[in-house]
Amino acid sequence: WEKKVKSKLKIIKNIIVDRKSKYTLVAWYIESKEDINALLKYILKDKYFQKATHNTYAYRIKQENWSILDWKNDDGETWAWMCILREIQRMNYVNIVIIVTRYFWGIQLNADRFKNVIDACKIFFEKEKEE
Repeated sequence: WEKKVKSKLKIIKNIIVDRKSKYTLVAWYIESKEDINALLKYILKDKYFQKATHNTYAYRIKQENWSILDWKNDDGETWAWMCILREIQRMNYVNIVIIVTRYFWGIQLNADRFKNVIDACKIFFEKEKEE
């Protein structure tokens, strides 16, 4: 699993820094829900992600019957998953999981935290277009 994870993993550390909060984006192209568990197990071995305040994620998978499975986990960053999922849907991506990791350093960002999650996703998708 580790080789499989590394081969498709994209990590952009400190993609956004806002009032001491730092955001990192992880994206991985997946084929099944089982891939999510492998990815989470892999990145959570890393102290960088273990120490994060939130590891929020959303994914979309095209299933064998051609239906789309959308799922999410907010890891305590309420509603941030919706921002990630909306950006994945807006870009019409499937078979992808995006994790936005936040390190909180004491300054409340209120609604700006959602803007930062959305902007992190937009930066990732822009970089994908360039490649």
